[in-house]
Amino acid sequence: MLVLRLFIVGGVMAVGAFTVQAADLEMKVIDKNCTIEIFDDTKYDADDPHLLIQGPKEFASLKDVSGRNWNNDIQSVIVGSNASVHAFKDKDFRGTEIAFAPGQRVPDLSKLDMSNDIESMKVTCGTN
Repeated sequence: MLVLRLFIVGGVMAVGAFTVQAADLEMKVIDKNCTIEIFDDTKYDADDPHLLIQGPKEFASLKDVSGRNWNNDIQSVIVGSNASVHAFKDKDFRGTEIAFAPGQRVPDLSKLDMSNDIESMKVTCGTN
């Protein structure tokens, strides 16, 4: 009988612990179309360094994004269908600004006078 009581008490404690852990979990919905893919070469050259960034996100500096310095090193971009991106020539969202619309693809940023000139960016999702 003692073993049965310990089993029941242990089971209740385990269920209680699970309930607490479940309550502590935070639900995060990820919009897979709220992205920007940045490339350090023109024409989306996937053989060279490139990075898919999931929004929403803000980078006051691109000096250390996923372990790489992307400051002044972006030459082409692909924007997801539910993302808007504001990129800035200087860190801390200063200097010349360029806005990328949802679904926009820019194979050569030099045609917009921004090739290798982006140091900060904001990625927003939806109609923000």
